Amino acid sequence: MTDESLPSANLARQVLSSTDQLTQRVRQAQRGTWFPLVLLGLVVVAAAPFYRLGRHTVTCDPALGARGGVEIIDRGACVQVVNWPPGVYWIVAFVAAYTAIAAFYMFRARSRGVGSRVLPYVGTGVAVGLVFGIASALAQQLNLYDYSPGGPVAVGLVPLVAIALALFVLARMERSWAVLAFAVGYLVVALLVNAGGGPGRGSGIPATWGFLPSLLVAGGVLLLGGAGFALAERRRA
Repeated sequence: MTDESLPSANLARQVLSSTDQLTQRVRQAQRGTWFPLVLLGLVVVAAAPFYRLGRHTVTCDPALGARGGVEIIDRGACVQVVNWPPGVYWIVAFVAAYTAIAAFYMFRARSRGVGSRVLPYVGTGVAVGLVFGIASALAQQLNLYDYSPGGPVAVGLVPLVAIALALFVLARMERSWAVLAFAVGYLVVALLVNAGGGPGRGSGIPATWGFLPSLLVAGGVLLLGGAGFALAERRRA
């Protein structure tokens, strides 16, 4: 009886091993982390002109501050910050970007013959992005400078946190520890930028362009991450 059960046990182990290998191959075929990272990196960098449109040098008494909107006192000059241009940009950009990401994963699934549950990531990205984008715009207009160590720039870059939070859903969807590690790292970058610890603070850059270093760093991290995941995927292929 024992001798007869050995072939069955070996067959069961072989079937289990084959199933595990097939599962791994399917998961690798489903993964396309590089695309959302690269696309969102471009979205972050492309936000720069809209932040600049919302900043205007105004005449004021530096001792009293400017009036209307959120202001930055920079070397004796007042810079008025009106956040509706970047606010509108983030709303439109998030919807367009996550729609493109959904289309990418659907096309990838059809071409490779494997399914992919991308809707939770896309839905989370759009929902969190819209909430954070609208909240940051309202916070700027309500003049919350005194409640943010980094001033208006920090409040206005809150949408970067939305991108980081959605990456955790992407990591769960792709069941990838590497994506999870990247999500944690990017969340730290986004929080540092919003806490006033970004590279633009104290760099001597005029207040009208003070947001630019933070956007370049945040977008650059996404682009580099996308390039890294693309290389890894190419090697596996």
